[in-house]
Amino acid sequence: MTRTEGDEGRLPLSHQAQQAIRQHIVDNGLHPGDPLPSEGEFCQLLGMSKSSVREGIRRLEMLGIVDVRRGRGLYVGAFSLRPVVDALPYQLTVNDTSLREILQVRAAIEEALIVQASKELSEAQLDALDELVAQMREKSMAGEVPRGFDHTFHLALFEPLRNQMLNQLIETFWEVHARFAAIAPAPINHHAVEDHQEIIDAIRSGDAQRMTRAVAVHFAPIQSNVEAAPTSPASAPEGRPA
Repeated sequence: MTRTEGDEGRLPLSHQAQQAIRQHIVDNGLHPGDPLPSEGEFCQLLGMSKSSVREGIRRLEMLGIVDVRRGRGLYVGAFSLRPVVDALPYQLTVNDTSLREILQVRAAIEEALIVQASKELSEAQLDALDELVAQMREKSMAGEVPRGFDHTFHLALFEPLRNQMLNQLIETFWEVHARFAAIAPAPINHHAVEDHQEIIDAIRSGDAQRMTRAVAVHFAPIQSNVEAAPTSPASAPEGRPA
């Protein structure tokens, strides 16, 4: 586990420290909340300077992998996508490629898991999704669809899987798209309401191909909007289902 400060042709020492601390967590089977060696102890374990170890810890803290409790020590943290989301507003103003790729990943995940989710959804849960779409349709006809309806729909759609990482990804992708709305003004997509209804109808039909096609059709116009959007910040309407 020891690293040599004089090694050449490798990652920067702070990155080496970051990787080594992650490996320490894995090798010791540690979980969120478990204590970690102190900064000084890591210096001895890794054979690295305090500055390299401190920078490695700082990077891991930003990712939520290490929890630095001032005056108490270091602990294993709970990984979070929050730092990624917080960095996106700036990234999206200078490079829209990131958003396109993020939305591609979101669509791929939902297409891949929709059939599995359909097997777990009860009739009562499908009725609740129907009610959400009915409310979305009513708001759409009035000229506005609050983003919260779409957020609730997609979380409820996959809730039966009880997959916390998936829920976190959906939350992240949804927030990314919500922030994108602030720099990409566009009219409300009324067809998106029917896209949501088709997803439910496809689930009720039991046709796996129809389910994945319904999700793909739903995301296609969103991807087109992203590709056509300006990269500079601008004001946008408050709601548009995604």
